[in-house]
Amino acid sequence: MNKYIDGAVVLTSICSLGLTTISIAESKIYEPSNNVVKEMQLQRLDNSLSINLRHSEIYLTPTPSKPEVKPVSDIAVNLIKEFEGFKDYAYIDTDGTPVIGYGLSRIAGKPVKIGDRISPTEAEAALNNHLQEINQELDQIVKVNLSERQLSALASISFNVGINSIKTSTLIRKVNAKDYAGAANEFLRWDKANLRGRLVQMPGLARRRQAERQLFLEKSS
Repeated sequence: MNKYIDGAVVLTSICSLGLTTISIAESKIYEPSNNVVKEMQLQRLDNSLSINLRHSEIYLTPTPSKPEVKPVSDIAVNLIKEFEGFKDYAYIDTDGTPVIGYGLSRIAGKPVKIGDRISPTEAEAALNNHLQEINQELDQIVKVNLSERQLSALASISFNVGINSIKTSTLIRKVNAKDYAGAANEFLRWDKANLRGRLVQMPGLARRRQAERQLFLEKSS
């Protein structure tokens, strides 16, 4: 009995020694030296600074500014209003397109339908928005400096016949060639409307083209 007891005691001592050894080993593994702690702290600080620097770069990087929207010329607005007139209900234009307000075929991007109604304030806002779009297009296709009156004349005819038609016109080619007298005479050629599939000269359009031509020739702003 004592033999086995002594053996148990020995084994117990050995086990205790083993646990003590493991504990010492664990303490060596999980208790880093002061140099290791400092390195870990410096690494954390470096990571923190890098993150903060990236965040500051995001805030410091200037956001691209939107292109400046030029105000719509009152000269162009008044000329268009004079010849288009105002109706608060949708009606059929000479080419068969439903229009409303100051001769607008689209309001807020949607085609006008018969039965639509509009207030003067809404029509004014829609007209200004459409003229801003036209001005942006003219900025792209006109390569020379023009006065406000000249640009207003171009905006008026573009509103009436469509900017896409003006883009490829002889009128714009002569403007960019600085043949202003020749460009002014080009206005007079746009005096016809599509009636039932054929172009017909319209007295109202002829008067409008004369007014735009005269405005274009008044080069002073």
